[in-house]
This record gives sequence, C-alpha cells and structure tokens, in this order.
Amino acid sequence: MVSTPLAVVLLAAVVGMGVAGLVWLHRDRPGAGPLAAFVISASLWAVAHGLELAAPGVVLMERLVQMQLTLSVVVPVAWLVTVLEYTGHPDWLTRKRVALLLIEPAVFVTLVWSNGTHRLVFQSVTVATTAETSTLVPVWGLARWGHLAYMLVLILAGGVLLIRTMLRTTDRFQGQVLALLVAITVPTVGHSIHAFDLVHASFDPTSLGYVVSGVVLSGALLRGQLLDVAPVTRDLGREAVFAEMDDAVVIVDGSGRIVDVNAAATVFFSAGPAELSGRELASELPDLAETVPDAGKRAQTETRLERDGAVRYYDVRITPLYRSYGVVSGHLISLRDVTNRRQREQRIDVLNRLLRHNIRNEMNVVRGNADLLTDSVDPAERDRIDRIVRTVDSIVDRSNKIGRVSEALESERARPVRLPELLETVVADARERYPGADIGLSCPEACWVDGSPALTLAFEELLDNAVEHSSTNPASQARQDAVQHVAPAVSVDIDVTVGDDNVVVRVSDDGPGIADHERAVILAGEETPLQHGSGVGLWLVKWVVRNVGGTLSFVDGPGTTVEIELPAAARPPTADRQTDRQNADESPTDDSPAS
Repeated sequence: MVSTPLAVVLLAAVVGMGVAGLVWLHRDRPGAGPLAAFVISASLWAVAHGLELAAPGVVLMERLVQMQLTLSVVVPVAWLVTVLEYTGHPDWLTRKRVALLLIEPAVFVTLVWSNGTHRLVFQSVTVATTAETSTLVPVWGLARWGHLAYMLVLILAGGVLLIRTMLRTTDRFQGQVLALLVAITVPTVGHSIHAFDLVHASFDPTSLGYVVSGVVLSGALLRGQLLDVAPVTRDLGREAVFAEMDDAVVIVDGSGRIVDVNAAATVFFSAGPAELSGRELASELPDLAETVPDAGKRAQTETRLERDGAVRYYDVRITPLYRSYGVVSGHLISLRDVTNRRQREQRIDVLNRLLRHNIRNEMNVVRGNADLLTDSVDPAERDRIDRIVRTVDSIVDRSNKIGRVSEALESERARPVRLPELLETVVADARERYPGADIGLSCPEACWVDGSPALTLAFEELLDNAVEHSSTNPASQARQDAVQHVAPAVSVDIDVTVGDDNVVVRVSDDGPGIADHERAVILAGEETPLQHGSGVGLWLVKWVVRNVGGTLSFVDGPGTTVEIELPAAARPPTADRQTDRQNADESPTDDSPAS
C-alpha cells in the first residue's frame, strides 16, 4: 500500500506533467517556454522526492537529494524569465545579464555533486523513520543557505514585477497575475518552512505546494486564457501605436519634465527622445507648456507652434496619467495638426457668407431691375423677364434655406423631441401652402426621438420636394407652380413606425421618383465632377438627420419613398411637468360655473 506522503508527491508529479502538456500547446506564446521549464523541473523535483521516500538505502537517498537540489536551481531562474516575458521585459535578459544570472546555479550544482570533498552543501545526514515512510534529514551547510537566499531573491524580484503589473492592468490580467503569484508563493512558503524547520513534518511539503500550483495554473490556462492573452501583447500594441501614430505625443511627469516623445513629435525639438528625457517642457516649447493644466485635469485647446520655419495650428489634448490609488504621475499631450482644417473652415465661412449675404443682396438688385423692366419691354418679351424673376427667386430661396440649416446645425444640440407635434406643425404648414395636395400623416402619440428643431426644416424640405415634383406637373413647371402657390394634385403620406431603439419615418409620394444618380450621390456623401445632384434639398435633409444621429435611405417602388431612421428617446420628465400644468390650467375650479 502506498503511503500518504508518497501519494502526495506522486500526485504533484502527475499534475505538474499535465500542466506542462497544457503549456506546451501554447509554446509559441510569450513566457510559455520558461513556464514549461518551471513546471517540468518542479514535477521532476517531486518525483525525485517521492523516490527518496521509497528508497531502501541512505546512499540512494543522498543521490536523490542531490537530484532535487540540482532541479531546484531551474525553478527560480525559469520563474523569473517567465515573469519577464509575460510582463513585456524580455529585453532585460541581455547576454551579460543571463550569464550573471546563471553563475550561482552553475556553482551550486558543482558544489552539490562534489559535496563529499568539502561538505558545503550538507554536512551530514540522518534518516527519519515514521510509520509510513523514511526520509533523509541533512544538516545543511553554508552553500545551501546561500542558494536558498538566491532562490528567494529571484522569486521576490518576479513577484514585484507581477504585483506592479497587477496594479496597472485590467481585471482579466489581474486574475492571471494572481494565478502566477499563487503558483510560486505556495511551494516557496512550504519549502522555506521545511528548510528552516519551522514545522516538524515527516516529509518536505514543497511537493504538496506544487500540487496547488498545478491546479491554479491549469485553471488559469483553461479559463483565464493565461498565455493566450497576456499584458505583453497589449503593452507591445500600445508601444507600437505610440511610436507609429501620426499625431505628435509628448509625455511629461508631474513636474513638467519630458519623459518620452514619439517619432511624430521630434520635429518640434532639436534633440532626439533620449536627449530630451529629463528636460523641462517649458524651456523646449513654452507655448505648449502653457496649455498643460493643473495635475489631474483634462484639457483640450488649440495652440500655434512654429514648425519648419512656418507657424502651424494644433489641436492639443492633455490627459492625466494615474498611478496606483489615483496618484497623478504626469500628463500625456497629443497634438494634431489642424492648419489645413482651419484654413478650409475659413474658406467655407467666407463662401458661406458670400452665398448667404452677398449673392442674396445682388440677386435682390437683379430682381428689382427686372421688375422695373417689366413695364418697358414688349409684352411678347415679358416671359423672359418672368423667367429671370423666377430664377432669382429660386437662388434667393436656396440661399435662405442653406442659411437656416447652417444656423440650426451650429446652434442646436440633440435633445428629446415629440415627433407627432413636430410633424403636425410641418403638415399643417404644407397644407396651407398647397391647398390642393392630399397630405396624410400617421404617427403614434407617444413618440419621442433624439433630435432638434432643425428636423422641422428637413421634413419641410421633403414635403416641398414631394409636392413640387409630383407626376401631374412637368418638372419645368413645378417650381413656378410652387412659387405661385398653385397646389398640384398629389398624394403624400407620412408614416411613422416606432421600434425599440429607433423611429422610422417614411415620406412617400406618387411622383416620378428620384433619379438613380442623385440617390447614389446622396448615399455616398460625396459629389464628383462626373456624378452630382441637381440641388441642395436632399443634402440639407441628410445633414440635419445625420447631425442628430439618424440615417437617410431610399425605398425602391412606385413613386418616391424617403426613409429616415431616428434614434428613439424616452419621454423627458419636463414634458410630464408641462402636461400636469396644462391639465391643471384646463381643469375647472370651485368658482367656475357648473356645466
């Protein structure tokens, strides 16, 4: 019958070999190689200890102890290398450092197998016999105590790196780090207790500790994705983003000293990243240093910096960097060159002002002179004057429309809007403009969307397009009829469907439909010299809808159906209070006459 201590150490060996097999399946991942060496050496250590418990003679026991001591030099070194690769510091293992790291293990193994000549590892041995087993009890020498101290130093160094990673990483990686810490702490504590003879036991509990390690590592490999997803991969990705991103990035510490810069930021400095480290940002780029707020605050601003002899404008974003317990250790400053965007916005502002004011004023001059010419030309030529007037009115109307949409988009933010009320107002105005048009509306009463008053302009434009481009009127006459308030006989339906997360509004008419090339331009969001739309109406609708988080699409079929999808919104509390006040105002009082 197998004794309990022997069964335990054999179980440790079996579990360890199983874990080694799992690690081997992930051998191409960071830290897999040294972790496999750690697990295998620990398992063989347990096997050697198990054989020691079953060995019949002192000489064989002594050889098995020497094997255990030899395997013990692999465990701390493999553990430290595992941690360095797992945490993303394999560059620390230079040839010189690896050589220094292996000096003590090589010397100790030599002393172990030559112990008979110097007795520095164990001075003498005795056999302790219990009811279940026998074990060798050495009297340890100086070399053994020195090696134990070396083991503890390496294990402690790896533990510090893991704890540092745990404090800086996410929950998933924290679980992996905790598993690695348990896997080394339990057997190390057991081995130290046995070595210092703190608790009298019939066998070395290190093997039992490796059983726990094997179970923990197995769970981390199978459930915690240990070696599949490691902090080193994330850190390498962050380093690659930092180094390769087009935006300039400068990292400063809490005192405003430069810690690091990426390649894109080197154009602002006369030195490289290595030389800049430790310099004051205020002395290198004083204008940029002035944008950095007090510790712990985010900021976004715009500044101008000189680059390549020219002044350029940058969007500056400052993000605080936190250590453990919320302590601010510095700031990350990112700079995006917005010079071209700024110049483009200036050009757009000038063109917008030109379109909305100058052209409109000049068109008014043209229209006024055309009206004066009406009475002085031959009646047969007056249709030309009328055409000029209609064209001028169309240009002025388009300018006013663009101005209204621009002002609405710049001033309004998305907020809950009661859609039935908005659509009822739009439909009522359209019926007044086009008395002969049949405009139907179907919309649930309890319907709120994330929008803005600018949606009114969008639906007005859709209704105007539907009526003015109806099938009963030639396209060349539609605008004239609209201007003269002649309502064509057209049917327009607005149907609203309410979903869980969105509200779909369909505006349908029996007109000839929108040309395929105009649909393609609107949906693509870009006009080209070879492909462009004939007007700005649908563009304005798309801008308004997109500004509130919605989408615009077209439905194939007879006539024209424009589908607008808007994000649904909850009924705001202010609407409930307004309804309560209205009901209170409308309810009869005690002084009111009885009906």
